[in-house]
Amino acid sequence: MAVHDTLGASQKWWGILPAFNPDSGNVVAEPPGAGFGFWAGAPSAVFDPDSDLFYCYHRLRWPLGDRRGGVCRVVASRDPSAPPTGWRTVWEATREQFGANSIERASLIRDPYSREWRLYICSETAQPYDRNPATWRIDLLQAASIETLDPRRRRIVMDAAMYGFSHVKDPVALVVGGEYLVYTSAAWRDQHLGPDAAGLIRSRGRGLIALHRSLDGIDFPTAHIVAEPGSQGWGGINVRPSAVVWVSPVWTMLFDEGTTRADSYDEQCMLAVSTDLQTWRRLTPSHQPWVRSSHASGSVRYVDVVLAGDTVHYFYEYARADLSHELRHAAVRMALP
Repeated sequence: MAVHDTLGASQKWWGILPAFNPDSGNVVAEPPGAGFGFWAGAPSAVFDPDSDLFYCYHRLRWPLGDRRGGVCRVVASRDPSAPPTGWRTVWEATREQFGANSIERASLIRDPYSREWRLYICSETAQPYDRNPATWRIDLLQAASIETLDPRRRRIVMDAAMYGFSHVKDPVALVVGGEYLVYTSAAWRDQHLGPDAAGLIRSRGRGLIALHRSLDGIDFPTAHIVAEPGSQGWGGINVRPSAVVWVSPVWTMLFDEGTTRADSYDEQCMLAVSTDLQTWRRLTPSHQPWVRSSHASGSVRYVDVVLAGDTVHYFYEYARADLSHELRHAAVRMALP
């Protein structure tokens, strides 16, 4: 008799998100150039059953001193394993349309009540560094269709000053029980501890993970710190949320970690689990990545997860041999052998 073993239940395996091979994924978008600092990635993907389409937001980035995060797009395809030519651009915007120095990751989601599309997008406000330091904030775009999302009608929903942070960025949005939960990358204004009794000043890291809650997805009055970097924390210098997914009976968070300041552009993907979405326990020990690229720094970051049927779809930013990053997709069946 054939027995369907979903996620290894017959072997008493529960709540395990199946790993994927980043090297075997298909390319969704190419970087705008070759070499360090050219990226295509920071994806946020969804499957829309109404249109039978996969939608994937991503940003294109140039090196520091150039355009940086200059263009963001949403592409669509019925086949997520299609090459770049099989993905159609349905929406595009530039940093100039946001009045920003740079645009980065966004979170694309459809409101379960109004059915409108929402894009939570982070941008670095266009201010000169030497006089009034620039900071990251999160804006919300709302429209009946992805194609009609309009940067001119954006509203600020999270600003660093609201929470006493130096920045708030890289949102990961989900709706649980009718409540909006948005995880962000943030940092305290003072990024140091000390001096201690010996006069030693220690860095407290430059990126933590905060959880923001809202009933309407617009008003986010509070921030709850769920993870901080540091020798006793989740990363040496930086942690950033990447995706949150339910695999019964636990929630799994994919997060990016940098152990030194040099890792800011080449973080690694890690895992943590939770039963309440607020208290998380790290799974990947000793700063060992969950998955790696075979090239350059080995970085696989900004991994997003879409569960569709019995398949887990991963969209991720992948380090190439020429030091640039490309956007890839990989699929894994949920059922284990």
